[in-house]
Amino acid sequence: MRFSVKYTSPTGEILVRDFEAASAEEVRARVLAEGAFPLEVKSASGSFRRVRLLKTESLVVFNQELLALLRAGIPLLQSLELLLGHGKDPQLRATLERVVGFVKEGLSYSEALEQAGSFPAVYRANVVAGERSGTLPEVLARWLAFQKFAQASRRRILEALFYPGFLVLVLFVSMGVLFNVVLPRFAEIYQGGAVEMPEATRILLAFGTFMRSTAWIQGVALVLLILFGRWLMATEAGRRLNERIILALPKVGTLYRMYHSSVFCRTLGVLLAGGLPVLQALEVIQRTSSSERMKLKLVAVTEQVRAGSSLNLSLDQSRMLDPLAVEMIRVGEQSSALPDMLNHVADFFDQEVEKATTAVTSLIGPILIVFMGLVVLGLLMAVYVPLFNMGQTVK
Repeated sequence: MRFSVKYTSPTGEILVRDFEAASAEEVRARVLAEGAFPLEVKSASGSFRRVRLLKTESLVVFNQELLALLRAGIPLLQSLELLLGHGKDPQLRATLERVVGFVKEGLSYSEALEQAGSFPAVYRANVVAGERSGTLPEVLARWLAFQKFAQASRRRILEALFYPGFLVLVLFVSMGVLFNVVLPRFAEIYQGGAVEMPEATRILLAFGTFMRSTAWIQGVALVLLILFGRWLMATEAGRRLNERIILALPKVGTLYRMYHSSVFCRTLGVLLAGGLPVLQALEVIQRTSSSERMKLKLVAVTEQVRAGSSLNLSLDQSRMLDPLAVEMIRVGEQSSALPDMLNHVADFFDQEVEKATTAVTSLIGPILIVFMGLVVLGLLMAVYVPLFNMGQTVK
């Protein structure tokens, strides 16, 4: 079971970290053994998902305005006050009011974000790094560039999948109309005819009768399928099973691994460039990753790095990332240019994923069209050939 622990480090910092353990008592014992003091222990399944996070689009717009004000030389508190009431997102406006209140009480911006909630952990970690290094505007600019790139990548993938998805929807709708509307009419015509129907027509009509007679079973199966899909997407065990299935698929598994390797490298690069230590950066990624597999493996990677192991060796042993990413991280550690190397390898993976996605989606459309044409042709021949035979018999 995964637990989230808020604790004070030996240096007095208040940190948040995830543990894999059998019970909360075991987690407390491990934290105390490391010389830290646990303040709060929660189940990770409930600690990070209860708070409704701000929309990425709203957060990007807010930070663009905040960055412009900070670069103009306006102090942080005054900049935040100027942004009060701006924007169309009511959640952002309410959260920003709480942040301004906490800053007026003497908290730092990062502490105010932590108290207000709703802000993503990656964003809060960047703010912490910017405050510690005194380069908050530069860190916000890097975070904005990262978010714009991530949004553009998601948009390209969705646009590439829209046309194939539309074709699949049309295919299912047309098949439903054929079996529930067209075939019953032709079955009535053929029942009174004296022409012997071809085998393909008899099979098709029998299949149509079976589909109509088992409509309630199909409805139950559809509901169960929807519930299973929601379980795959909404639960930790379901997402892990879904990832195992995807990774087992040829080519698709490789692309999936490359995509998450890119996200990991780019996020880690942004956090390290902002001045965040490696351990804290890994903990932030572990809490915010969309991959359950990566979350689980990052717990072990973080523990190994904390014990003194190098980052590239820990990642290599976990088999979490693409081998190229691990090799580039090794080179970056040896050359003391890890953030730059992480960005380079993320760019490479993004290009590979984009090329593969474009190639696959460009093939899916024609393949689906040919398949739909063959299906429709076969169905039309099975339905209309007996009609032609009946016409010849009448003559």
